[in-house]
This record gives sequence, structure tokens and C-alpha cells, in this order.
Amino acid sequence: MSENNDYAIGFDMGGTKMLAAVLNAEYEVVAKNKEKTPSEAGNEEVFASIVECVDEVLEKAGVKRKNLCGIGIAIPGPIDVANGIVYRTPNLGLLEFPLRDRLSEAIGVPVVLENDVNAGVYGEFVKGCARGFLHVVGLFPGTGIGGGLILDGKLYRGSRGAAGEIGHTIVQTDGPLCGCGSHGCLESVASRTAIAKDVIGLAASGKAPYVFENAGTDIRKVKSGTLLKAIEAGDTAVADVVYRAADFLGIGMANCVNIFNPEIIVLGGGLVEKFGAEYIARADTSMRRHAMSHLVADVRIKAAILGDYAAIIGAAALVRELGKTDAA
Repeated sequence: MSENNDYAIGFDMGGTKMLAAVLNAEYEVVAKNKEKTPSEAGNEEVFASIVECVDEVLEKAGVKRKNLCGIGIAIPGPIDVANGIVYRTPNLGLLEFPLRDRLSEAIGVPVVLENDVNAGVYGEFVKGCARGFLHVVGLFPGTGIGGGLILDGKLYRGSRGAAGEIGHTIVQTDGPLCGCGSHGCLESVASRTAIAKDVIGLAASGKAPYVFENAGTDIRKVKSGTLLKAIEAGDTAVADVVYRAADFLGIGMANCVNIFNPEIIVLGGGLVEKFGAEYIARADTSMRRHAMSHLVADVRIKAAILGDYAAIIGAAALVRELGKTDAA
């Protein structure tokens, strides 16, 4: 057991599970602990579960609280990074809760809160496919479309901590209604939810028999794996919808190229994991067709490689960065 504060905890706070990991200075996982997130719980019950999850992973790692340099927590939903407050988390029950200060007081170490997508992009920057690059855009198409930005080697949060909402850039002014209230957002045409809405229509009209047989017309049952199996089963209309969404994703990527001039765009999330190279190639081709040629020529597109550990590593790295800043 080390007597130095060589360890950090990365903590991914999900709607259904909490995943905590003790990482060493090289961001290698020493121990991990996964627990169910308390459902329909309030602030204090969720907080108690977080503390318990932290203590359990420390016990598994054989590391004492005093040997931690800090805890980084990746949070879904809106947070106040500067003041360490969780405004509201989907399916969690945390509401206007000062998680940073409460956890820091309970464990006795510094705590950093970060949006889960930002933490994931930062993880890929520190230890994943974007390592060695200074200008990075991350896009994660799934239920929605999450985005994150690394500019000049630093996570960019914007003036109010909410930068990177690439999923809510407009790519089709007369497009479908988005959950944010606008029409034609990238998320409304390229997310898995958008794909599922179109595919359910195909299933209802008899053009997607595999989907109809396995999901009926229940949009909640149309997951990325369902879409892949439908295409493999010969539902060509489903393939058309998926790859049309990839084309739209490429338009969103082109906008990022023109605005941020990145070296690399990292693509992750369920759609990328399931559809792989062909999906990425469609998005890449669309991006190069729509972006300014002199800006896009050298841009690399890579699939995220860290999976569930991206946000864990990114959150741990951010708390280590806090320590370096304080020391300076």
C-alpha cells in the first residue's frame, strides 16, 4: 500500500449504475466498484450511496482516504462546475445539491464535478485515441448527441460551463422538432432516438419486418443492437435511415471543423460501437464534402477506445489537474 497520495478516484454517475475506480498516476485501474444507482431517491440517500461506493472501491484497492489526491465525478445533466452544484440529474434524484463540497468534507480530499461527456472526451485526450493532440472535438451519438471540446490542450467549458452542445446546432432549418424546442438540431436527425422514430414508422408500414417482429412499434425497444440486427436480417430501409443519420452527423462535424479547426474528431457512443467503420466512413465522407477544404484536409476521425472508462479516466485526470493548479 502506498503512503503517498498517488491515487485518484474516477466516478461515473449514471442513471442506472454508479461506477467508481481507483486509478494510479498512469491512469491504470487499480480497483473498480459498480453499484446500482438508487432509484426514486432523494439527495441524502443518493449522497450516502456515493460515499459508500467510494469507500468500497478504496477497500478493494487497499488504498486509504489519505492516499487520494482527489475524486473526479462525471455527472449527466446540468451542473455548476465552478460552485460544485448538481442542478438536476436524469433518473437520479439529485436536485440543487452541493455534491462537491459535501463529498470533499465527507472523504477529506478535493472533489471535481464535470459533465459526463466532457469527462469522456477528456479521458480520450489523456489516455485514449486523442492522446498527443491539442485541438479535439468529441461527438457521441446515442439517445441524444453529446459533445465536448479540447482547445489548446484544455477542456473548454465556455462562459457558463455549458460549451460543447454540438447536438443542438441547426443542420436542417425545416427539420423535425428537437427535445430542446428548436427544429432541425443535429440531435433531432442523427441521434439514435431520431433513427428510432423513423424506423418505427417503417415497422408500422411493413418496411422493417425484423424491427416489427422484435420491437413492435415501441420506440423504447429500438436500441443500437436492434438496428444492427435488422440490417443484418435484410431490412434495407433501416440501413438507409441509419446511414442518412451518419450523413447528417458528418454535416455537424463539418460545422465543427469550420468553427474550431480541430486536429481530430473523436466519435463514440452506441451507434459508433455497433456500426463501426462503415458508419464512421459515411460521416467522414459527408464531413469532407461540407467542410472548407483547406481546414478539413488534415482532420483525423477516430473511434473512441476507452468505452465505459473514458469518463472515469477523464474525471480523475481533471482532479489531478486541479492539484497541479493549486500547487502552482
